[in-house]
Parts: sequence; structure tokens; C-alpha cells
Amino acid sequence: MSFFHPNLEHFWKADAIDSRLRKPPSRLEAFALAFAIVAIGLAVWVQDQLFVIPFDYNVYFLAAGGTLTRYYYAIWILPLFKLWAVLPFTWGYVVWALLSIPCIYFAGRIFGGPTTLTLISFQMLYGLYMGQITSLLVFGLALGWWGLAHRRWHLAGLGFWLASTKFQIGLPFGFLLWLTADISWRDRLRVLILPACLSLLSLILYPGWPQNLVARLQIAPPYDWASISLWQWIGPAALLFWLPPLFIPMDRGKKFLSLVAAIPLTMPYFQQADLLALFVLPVGWLPVILGNLGYLFFKYNFQALKFLSIVPLSIYLGAILPAIYIWMRAHIFHKGQ
Repeated sequence: MSFFHPNLEHFWKADAIDSRLRKPPSRLEAFALAFAIVAIGLAVWVQDQLFVIPFDYNVYFLAAGGTLTRYYYAIWILPLFKLWAVLPFTWGYVVWALLSIPCIYFAGRIFGGPTTLTLISFQMLYGLYMGQITSLLVFGLALGWWGLAHRRWHLAGLGFWLASTKFQIGLPFGFLLWLTADISWRDRLRVLILPACLSLLSLILYPGWPQNLVARLQIAPPYDWASISLWQWIGPAALLFWLPPLFIPMDRGKKFLSLVAAIPLTMPYFQQADLLALFVLPVGWLPVILGNLGYLFFKYNFQALKFLSIVPLSIYLGAILPAIYIWMRAHIFHKGQ
């Protein structure tokens, strides 16, 4: 079976997006939605029994009170965290985690990814347990894509701006979506107007926040225990993975998938839970299933998560290798006959 969604070309069509959004949940999707909700309840029970707190949600909660030690995001999302901090900690965590579920569901519908498998994946459950923001930012990418497809430039800009709250998700994925859309360059620039204005406003309201963020990164860099980037093993040589998708002739769909798969492989830092940004895309079932190798975490700890680079690598090779074979058959094997 192919790595890829059979209707990948429909990824770019507004009517196909609308058709997916109007379609009622299947029984498997309903099961996956219920499964994710139950998982939140189990997470609360486990945290209560073990006297632990959801790490990421706690970072957001502390940031709302002014403690930014482990806060590595754009400052413009801080008012949202302050709103959440009004709630008691546990109830705020539950509502925050519940919000993640429709975000991933609708992102999967908008992009045409394997929604059911994504909702029950290790990465989804890991993100729910930790109270991560990834699902909301993935939805931002989906909103940006919906806006591009429907020529709603302000919504597209708002979605990509929201996704860019976490730079290693919003900037590379958003840039690639923005670049591959079937729109004119004039319209691409129109999409950037709202993000530019909102970013400038954040600098006015929170002067010097980029410099403060850089200082925090130097003093207390983020934990790389769950990073899957090849950068940690081969350094800047990982950037070479960008060359084949850029120069090897291949169809539009495979080129797009190879480029998005190159993002987690080549970024200096990319968490395995952020693979949700890949899973909602039309990547097929195999990469999402491979993501469940993350359950080896319970036996081999964080070392097991580092090797989840096999997930984007499977997408990358699934696109690149057939294209290389076709090129070699046309230019080498054919000439030798």
C-alpha cells in the first residue's frame, strides 16, 4: 500500500476541504474522539495518584503569573494563558486538554490526514497528558490553509500567526503551505499583512520580548530529551536533506510531502509530540502507526523517543526514492540500452 493518501491532489482544492468538513464523523472517528476524552480523565487520575503535574500546562500557568523561566514561545499568546489561569489549575488543565481534541479533529479534516489514527496516536496522548499547546498551533496551520484555499486572507494570516507561537512549527510549516498555495504573489503578500501588524503590536505591548526570549534560551535552554531532529547526530549536515526535494523532479504531491518531512529532520530542535503537525497532513497510515513506537518510552525512557525520526524519514524516503528511480530509469538505464 502506498505511503500517501490516494487523493493527495484534492489537498489543494477548496471544495474538497469543504466536503471533508461537512462529512459527519465515522464510527471510528467517534471512537477516537471518545478515546481521547477518556484519556484526559485517566491523565488527571494518574497525576493525582502520583502527585505530578502536567509539565507543559504548568509552564503556561506560571507564565500567566509572570514566571517565564521555561517559556520559549512568542509573547502574543500570553493573554490566552492569563485567561486560563483564572480557572483552578486542574480544571484549567482539563479544559485546555479538551480543547486539543477538536483542534486536531478539524485540522485532520481540513488537511485530509488520517484523523482517526492521529487522535489515538502516542503523540496525541503524550500531548494531552503534558497539556501541550501543539494541537492549538496545528489548528492554526489548518485555519491558515483553509483561509488560503478560500481566499480569506485575514483568516489565513491569523492562522499562520497563531501557529507561529511555537516557531519550529509555525514558521517552517506555515511558510511551506503559504508557498505552495495556488494563489498569486500579490495575494501571498496580502496574507502577511495581519501577522505583521499583530507582531508589531506585540512589540509595542511587550517591548523587548524577542531579546528576553533569547536570553532565557541561553540561561535555561529547552530540554532536548524528546527531540527527533537528525541535527543532534550529524549537526548542520542534516540540512543536506533539503537538496533532493528541491532538485529531483517529482510530482507536486510527493515534492510537498518530502519537504514537510524534511522539517523535523533538519531543524536543530524538534519534539516528537510536534509530529502531530505531520500526521494531520495527507501522509497515509504508515507514519502515524510508526509514531506509536513512542510507547517504547515506558521501557527505554526518552532514548526511545529520539529514534522516532524514523517517522518523518519514512515519509521522506517514500517520496524521494520512487522519484530517484524514475529519474535514473529515464537518464541512466534508458541510455544504457
